[in-house]
Amino acid sequence: MLKHALLGCYLASVVFAFPVYADTADEAARYYEDALTRYQRHDDAGAVIQLKNALKLDNKMLPALVLLGQTYLRQAQPAAAENVLADAERLGAARAQIAALQAQAYYDQGKNQALLEKFGASGLPASQQIEMLLLRAHAHIEVTQYDAALLSAQQAARIPGGEGRALALQAKIHLNSGRTEDARAIVRQALLHAPRDAEVLTMLASIAHAEGSLEAAARDYGRALAVDPDQRDARLARAAAWLDLKRDADAKIDIDYLRKKFPADPRAIYLSAVYFERRGETAQAQTAMRELARSLNLLSPTYGAGADQLQLLGGLAHYALGEFERAQKYLELYLSKHPRAAGARKLLASIYLSGRQHERAIAVLQPAANAAPNDARVLSMLGEAHMALGNHNKAAALFQDATRADSSPDLQTGLGVSLLGAGQRDAGLEALQRAYQQGGASSQAGVPLALTLIKRGEPKRAISIVEAIVKREPRNISARNLLGMARLAAGDRPGARAEYMTAINISPSFYVAHLNLARIDEADGYIPRARQRYLGILKVVPAHIDAMLELGRLEEGAGRIQEAVRWLDKARNLRGQDLRPHLALHELYLRRGQTRQALDAAKDAQAIAPENPFTLMALAQGQIAVGNTDLARVTLRRLAQTVAFNPARLNRIAVLQMQIKDLESARYTLSKALLSDAGYMPARLLQARMELQSGNVAAAEKMAEVLLAQDPRNPNAQVLMGEIRMAQKRYDHAVGAYRNAYTGNADQQNLFGLYGALLAAGKTHDAAGLMAGWHQAHPQDRAAAHALGEAWMALNDMPRAQLVYQTMLRTDTQDARAHNNLALVLLQTGDPAALMHAEKARALAPNQPQVNDTLGWVLVRRGQIEKGLRYLREAVIRAPEDTQIQAHLAEALAQQKKSAGK
Repeated sequence: MLKHALLGCYLASVVFAFPVYADTADEAARYYEDALTRYQRHDDAGAVIQLKNALKLDNKMLPALVLLGQTYLRQAQPAAAENVLADAERLGAARAQIAALQAQAYYDQGKNQALLEKFGASGLPASQQIEMLLLRAHAHIEVTQYDAALLSAQQAARIPGGEGRALALQAKIHLNSGRTEDARAIVRQALLHAPRDAEVLTMLASIAHAEGSLEAAARDYGRALAVDPDQRDARLARAAAWLDLKRDADAKIDIDYLRKKFPADPRAIYLSAVYFERRGETAQAQTAMRELARSLNLLSPTYGAGADQLQLLGGLAHYALGEFERAQKYLELYLSKHPRAAGARKLLASIYLSGRQHERAIAVLQPAANAAPNDARVLSMLGEAHMALGNHNKAAALFQDATRADSSPDLQTGLGVSLLGAGQRDAGLEALQRAYQQGGASSQAGVPLALTLIKRGEPKRAISIVEAIVKREPRNISARNLLGMARLAAGDRPGARAEYMTAINISPSFYVAHLNLARIDEADGYIPRARQRYLGILKVVPAHIDAMLELGRLEEGAGRIQEAVRWLDKARNLRGQDLRPHLALHELYLRRGQTRQALDAAKDAQAIAPENPFTLMALAQGQIAVGNTDLARVTLRRLAQTVAFNPARLNRIAVLQMQIKDLESARYTLSKALLSDAGYMPARLLQARMELQSGNVAAAEKMAEVLLAQDPRNPNAQVLMGEIRMAQKRYDHAVGAYRNAYTGNADQQNLFGLYGALLAAGKTHDAAGLMAGWHQAHPQDRAAAHALGEAWMALNDMPRAQLVYQTMLRTDTQDARAHNNLALVLLQTGDPAALMHAEKARALAPNQPQVNDTLGWVLVRRGQIEKGLRYLREAVIRAPEDTQIQAHLAEALAQQKKSAGK
């Protein structure tokens, strides 16, 4: 067994004569303190007895659960340790306190693969990182992954304190491994023998290209081309790399060379079309597409059938030219070999829909919907097909899901597809409007147009369109439901409610409208009525998965977590192939800090749809949550390829890559996002923040200045400049930037940005005045009220702070944070009611570390040291990085020691 590390500050204690407590919490604390002393004396059997006594009185006592897990490990009972540590995790123990212990329990049971998937070292304190990396190295050895084992050991050796053990483990790995060479090693060996071989150099470049190292790839492609200028694959790949790097002039040189040397190569023709489209030279792009179509038609059938890439290019070219019959043949052939290609499915389905082949459209779209249930374009196309067939219930549900789904360009099959298809939203809208005008107020043309307008944030325009449809087709319940959605998006909840009721009156079994009514009830604060609507649907249709999912969401919002999990589990078990319950459970567990459960739910989803972007995103989030950044890095790179050129999704991926400090990949991902949409503001802002995170403050500042030069009133750019000024510790300038953002957009986010800058600049009075003004204008904003109270506390103006929190508690007696802060205020003023409010706060929020800290500290200040220690120890386990909690615990232990010495 590997060496076990003690849990530091809260395992240090002294023998103390305990009084007898009548209160069970006091008694549990007494048992725990005795168990701790026994554990340190290596009386493990006695420690287990006392810990079980403590947990019998208080089964949620985190310090007891964690210490019991450690004791079981030392007793070689890893299964028992795993169970109690899982309970500790479920109750909110910080990962830094238990992850290495959990990994040890897995290793001792031989659960090596599970250990490698669920436990990583990222984000742990240095000592725990060493333990985790060595455990991972041992697990890699057990599953004969010697390269990975060596890497983990090398990482551990770089952490001060881990050198000796890590180097010993490296020696063992080298002694026992029969290392196989990977692609990079093979290429390096090849270069020793043939340093000027163009194909070898091209392979070297291809490795860099696959890893996203575009500059290195372009350099090595250049080395290959210096040896053989006609090395076609190198020339094509370098042209694509130049386009990725936005070096269009360099790309043009390679494209021209290809067009001259290999004039019939469809890939070269396609790259030229991409280049012209990038430059806005639409006529030239269309000419290139026609040439591409001709060149593909001249190829022999055998060659065309065997070249998958050319089949796809043929479908794209003929579709762009409006030659749908030919495009259909190419796309059907391509999909026979690549059935998971969602972009090709959407393209083929649009051809079927235009030809009124609705059943065929549904058949080709349904697999794409199963794989990507949140693809707005797939959902809306399916809805259109079902509506044409009279399946209004199904159509309405699909249209509604489409409005909630992420925006997705029609074509996302690669660079050229993105450049030709994505980013042309205005042109697409114009086409829909033309179709609507030509077809009159028909649902077939009007529904897609209305959906587009809703997603563009123009619900009022959508309302006028759908009203015309409803006037013409008054019993079209799909249109009625869509009109309700448009009214809701426009802020007209009564109007939306009326439309849903009308749809239900026409068709009582139209459950989509029932769901929408329940959501309006929630928005209006009628939670019990919303719950009854959902339950009413399930009474009639017990297997209605949407109602279960909504109940799970509602119950979590109401704080009824077990009920939420029950409904989501029921939905998951009902339809095992539906991703939504798995992803919903993943998100719930992630929000609750139950990281391993979140990862397990993500893996269940991925087992259903391995390449689905949403399952890959969930998997990456789960891997990051458990600290497994190596796996997360691979997953995110894979995800960046899967989503192709969707700027919003790429931006979210880059955020996570920055979070795990994979900055090279984040840069590449952001470059793809901006290649798709050069003006995509979130990606441009994130680029600057990435430079800021990398310590390149000057580069970030220049980017922010460019954005502000383009639009001096842009509040997002002002916020960015505020962040930069904060990093430069130019707090007065940060205040100016945040003030500009707040002036341009007086929302809560900018309010708190300005508030934080004022505090950093030492202008606490101004910060309090800002919040006081906002609070007066927005008395229902409890977040601002809390900030105001905390500002008064920072100014030591306890009467004003007390008034804020007492006012808040008059409107909501269940506000744990208000009780907690009022307890701190009253503690400062010597009011004995501090204890009552601290106890109330913990009763409302027992898992909050700050709440446990407040109660523990109030008790210590009142002389009840042992009772206070019980809560301070729990606070440390939940938030070990909080220095104030650490200080309170240290002071309590010092007082305990002093009392024991008397």
